[in-house]
Amino acid sequence: MDFGEKLKQLRHDKELTQPEAAAAMGIEQSYLSKLENDKSLPSNDVLNRILDVFELEIGGLVSDLSQGARNQLRQLPDVADYFRRQKQLLLGNRQRWLVVSTLLLSIGMALVYAGTVHMFFSDVVYEYKSHGIVLEGESKEIFSHPGRYILSAASPQEQDKYMDSIRARTDEVYRRSEKFQGMIFNVAVDGGSRTYYLEAETEIDPWQSKFVVFIGLLMAISGLTGIILDRTLPRYQ
Repeated sequence: MDFGEKLKQLRHDKELTQPEAAAAMGIEQSYLSKLENDKSLPSNDVLNRILDVFELEIGGLVSDLSQGARNQLRQLPDVADYFRRQKQLLLGNRQRWLVVSTLLLSIGMALVYAGTVHMFFSDVVYEYKSHGIVLEGESKEIFSHPGRYILSAASPQEQDKYMDSIRARTDEVYRRSEKFQGMIFNVAVDGGSRTYYLEAETEIDPWQSKFVVFIGLLMAISGLTGIILDRTLPRYQ
């Protein structure tokens, strides 16, 4: 749409005749006629009068004008300043868009790597086993090596009775941990303590690490998409 056509449309929307509109703007009807027929361009002062009469901002006036009409109006200081400010705003927004997209891509790739190598969550589960409760004053190895603590002077019957008592007290408990707690560790419990021995190490693929990879991929794809979109969008004219 050309400027003259836009001006005529605004006048019709306000239901004003040319003489009425010209009087409201404080210009000659003949001058308004030239403006509406694109035979003349308004001065900066007349442009502001037009905006006042039709209660518009510059953006509302030029929003649906053709590129050629916009370029003509750029000769006016206020219009040129409007387009300059719009360009600065757009460039600032696109710079922020690009920074955020780059951050998303970088953080996303870092999360994918961290999840893949299990940086945040262990990929090994340690299984510990306790044979029973060790009473106060007893050796921590009373269940693992009971024969060491039989009195040498004890009779065979006493030795059998002792071993039977150890077997009767056997109460195996297993504990799984994602953290290595050593080959042996002790835990205080009611009536004494339990000694845990490392039984096995099992490699796992924790779901938490998979979730980290998933989030990282989403962020990386979003960031990459933002960068691609920034390069494909037209530059501000």
